[in-house]
Amino acid sequence: MSDIRPMTTASRTQGAAGQVAAIEAAMAELDTAFAASDMARVDVAAQALQRALADALVAFRQVARTGGQLLDPDTLRRLQLAQARVQAQQAAVVRAQASIERTLGVLLPREEGSTYGQLGPSSASSRLAQAYR
Repeated sequence: MSDIRPMTTASRTQGAAGQVAAIEAAMAELDTAFAASDMARVDVAAQALQRALADALVAFRQVARTGGQLLDPDTLRRLQLAQARVQAQQAAVVRAQASIERTLGVLLPREEGSTYGQLGPSSASSRLAQAYR
């Protein structure tokens, strides 16, 4: 005999709200880890957020297959706010990565004489003239 019971509209809404609450909690932990600049904690929090998002997606798909209202207006609003926060965090990570790459480019410039570069000494003006050929 199975323990699985059909979900009522109330239990679907509570389940969806619980999934959104798990996403919000994981995002709050990720925000805290970013603020503390604790990369190990960021990694753990990012994995927890990814897991919460995956779990919510599975739950939402299951509810959608069984029919009925998936999210009440308040839960939908919270989910939309969570989506905006995730997008803002992604943008912040991209900006930080670009800043780090620029800083590394200044601190560790690429060497002029690469393996596939021109052999022998050449002046900067001759290289500049050759650039437009």
